Amino acid sequence: MNDTTYGRGQMEWALWRSFTIGSFGAKEEVPKVFRTRIRRLLEIDRELDLTDAEVPPEALYAFAPPPSEQSGEIAYRPVDAFCLVTALGLLDTGFKQAEVVFLMRYLRSELERRFADLLKLPSLINRQRSLAKAYPRLPTYTEKGKAYADKRLFVVLQRIETTEVMGGGDNERQQFPVIIEPVYCEGIEALKDALHGLMPNHRRAVAILELAASAQAVAAFLVEAPSIQRGRPKKSK
Repeated sequence: MNDTTYGRGQMEWALWRSFTIGSFGAKEEVPKVFRTRIRRLLEIDRELDLTDAEVPPEALYAFAPPPSEQSGEIAYRPVDAFCLVTALGLLDTGFKQAEVVFLMRYLRSELERRFADLLKLPSLINRQRSLAKAYPRLPTYTEKGKAYADKRLFVVLQRIETTEVMGGGDNERQQFPVIIEPVYCEGIEALKDALHGLMPNHRRAVAILELAASAQAVAAFLVEAPSIQRGRPKKSK
């Protein structure tokens, strides 16, 4: 796995470019509100203590550990940026910030295990389809009589917020929603099968994220990220 690290400003730039890829009229400069959203996720990640959880997550942090006293700055790896872009996607699906960090603690280990494979060809960010015969190890989908390789990886998240469903009393309130174990689907056909099994008999609503394109995009933009100085410039004497 790539051990190259990047600064906070570079990471934010790559995340913004990943989110706006293909969007016409998007600003090149990272908006302040976008930076604030990232900052808040990182702050919650440092504050959240799950050591007393019934099933503690494997990961101590969802994104990256806090900096040491000597360095003062966090060096972000590509997989850290991938976890952050996934977290931002969860925000878009309606999860609250604290819920996102809670969930990412449990997703982090699996995402890290899959990250290197997600970066392998074929590319999903060039919007070109690849014939199935060129990538026999991948699942396929058929369109207009032709079979294409399906690099996409979907994660299906089943969320329960209604306390009564879980047997809690009227006055009980969970700090975080109950998340049934995530389902990873390699390709659209696997996703279709998963949703067919879930809906409507078991679930009426789920959250779905596609992970491979996000991983490829953020990794590619990190390589292109300019050197960005954080904080206020020093005044010349």
